[in-house]
Amino acid sequence: MIKRKRCLRNNKQCQFLASHYAALLVNEAWQKDFSLSGTTLRILTGQDASVHQRYQWNDITALLPAKDSNPVVSETVQHNAAFLSRTFELPKHAEKMLEFMIVLSSNDGLQHVMQQLSDADPMVLERTLCAHYNITQDDFNNILKTLTDFQLICASSTYHLGLLRLSGRLANTLTTRKLNEPAELLSEVTVQSPAAQFTLKQFEHVDAQMLQRYLAAATKQQLKGINILLYGEPGTGKTELARTLAKSINRQLLEVRSVHVEEGRLLDDIGTGSPTRRRLGYMNMLQSLLKHSHSTVLLVDECEGLFDDISTVYTKEAFVRLLESNAVPAIWITNHVELLEQSYVRRFKLVMELPVPDEHFYYRMNKPILSPLNVSKEFMLQLAGSLQVSPAVIANAAHIARTLELQGEEAEVLIDSVIASTQQASGKEVSSTRYQGDIAFNPALFNLKGQEANATLADIEFAVSEGLPVRVLLTGPPGTGKTAWPHYLAECMGLDVLHVKSSDVLSKYVGDSEQKLAALFRSAQQSQQLILLDEVDSILSKRESANAVHEVQLVNELLSQLECCQVPVFAATNHLTALDSAVMRRFDFKLECDYLTQQQKELLYRQTLQLRKLTVDEQSALAKLAYLTPGDFAILARRMMFQPNHNHRANAVALLSAENNRKQVQRPIGFIR
Repeated sequence: MIKRKRCLRNNKQCQFLASHYAALLVNEAWQKDFSLSGTTLRILTGQDASVHQRYQWNDITALLPAKDSNPVVSETVQHNAAFLSRTFELPKHAEKMLEFMIVLSSNDGLQHVMQQLSDADPMVLERTLCAHYNITQDDFNNILKTLTDFQLICASSTYHLGLLRLSGRLANTLTTRKLNEPAELLSEVTVQSPAAQFTLKQFEHVDAQMLQRYLAAATKQQLKGINILLYGEPGTGKTELARTLAKSINRQLLEVRSVHVEEGRLLDDIGTGSPTRRRLGYMNMLQSLLKHSHSTVLLVDECEGLFDDISTVYTKEAFVRLLESNAVPAIWITNHVELLEQSYVRRFKLVMELPVPDEHFYYRMNKPILSPLNVSKEFMLQLAGSLQVSPAVIANAAHIARTLELQGEEAEVLIDSVIASTQQASGKEVSSTRYQGDIAFNPALFNLKGQEANATLADIEFAVSEGLPVRVLLTGPPGTGKTAWPHYLAECMGLDVLHVKSSDVLSKYVGDSEQKLAALFRSAQQSQQLILLDEVDSILSKRESANAVHEVQLVNELLSQLECCQVPVFAATNHLTALDSAVMRRFDFKLECDYLTQQQKELLYRQTLQLRKLTVDEQSALAKLAYLTPGDFAILARRMMFQPNHNHRANAVALLSAENNRKQVQRPIGFIR
């Protein structure tokens, strides 16, 4: 027969203290019909009781309180209650209140007694403790509020006192070992942030040196109210910058979270109040624990939810006082600064945006993740160029490749697939930052209407080469080079292109489109990129035909951005008449692209089909096709790529003729006008 080991939890359930408080509650409630099961009585007192019997009030009062069979646990609880009271400089009598809360949180039997009595008499706990410790109701409520503010106790509702208790992790610690130093509590409410992977020099897209100097000086002078707000798009390096800042001034970085994860399990997440209350309570606790320590910086990540929910936990005045008086410097991080009230933003000593970095930053960030997989440098550069893909997404994809033990090209294929799936689910399109036409752009085939076209092109090229904020509107039929020419021009000038499509801007959320558009312009100016607004008619449509206010607001935002932008902006459209009437005066040059000339058609025909000379029939056929563009020859080139063994010369004229006819203006039939 196997002898069962004694459950260690019985040693931690504080039966002596639990039965002592149960006796106080039962006698105060004086509920003659009160009864407990034998199982509950066993857990409460540690004494033998029949699990098949229900004990009545007289039997219960005779058994309470139980003898102290484990005085070490009782001494530990009383010691820690006194320690917490001293550490947090709590009001008088808070020590005994804490002792009760520790016991209540550790003994399921006392919790059952408390719940059962509170259901019949909600004020029984308040009445019992006030009478036993000779305190007033106001004292009781003040102590309760103080304990809740420090997150020493959690409550779904302060009016249902039966739900009051300590967090599970904290209660376990307070019943198992005596605490003597504030630092011993840190592991219960914080998480040590992972080590920094970068240096400040790598954050070239922000003034990291100024941040470091300020934080170092503030901590050295032991200034209060030091709060730094970092905001920006996901994946811009905000958390890594916070870790690097802490490392650069030789401070540990502690993350303030509302939940703990241990061995894959969420802890303290159910029945302990709102996440906002917990995080703010932990902030209060840490300020008290670390106020005499000068080796720590706090990190509050994803803080927008906290600010959004603040009114349900604290008054605005109380939270502002927290921001103005915290002894431990804190770095707050958000992806959505627009959700923060301006009155809160003003309270931060320093507010800094982290813009979307260039591909060199992303390359350095991704290299340690991807190098062990032996992927090519070209692949890493390609991912770095996809600025919409955050390093976190790449790290997840790399993790899957490592788990499957893939290397080289196999790893590249898998990573591409995983990233594409994640981005699609996130509503983000993964596209190359480099424009690639089906045929190479040839400026000799770029036609503009107007006698001074060549002079106009020269003026635009000069403006771009000098970095002037020139604004150019390109109109005309599809395939004439409206998109290809700005890319070609930027490449010649050594500039990167921010190619903006309607899908990059339009959002289903009201107000989000304007914010995304402003962020794109801001990013382009910070990175000194040439902006190309492709199919701009989808964004700059006539305001008088708008169906909703937010559509008008988007047009207004774009017009405003055009006026203020300090980098070259090109906009392309096939539908000039659909544009808002205010657009024309916002552009310095309006270029109308035209179809190919006969000479250009013959040149492209020879180049595409790799011919030395055209037949007379081919020349005659091309002369009849007045609406051909380089885009039509790109279609022919793609057809040849898909059918390499086919005689494409035999069908080339027919294919081009079909494309030409689609663009002809249809004449009205009969008398219809």
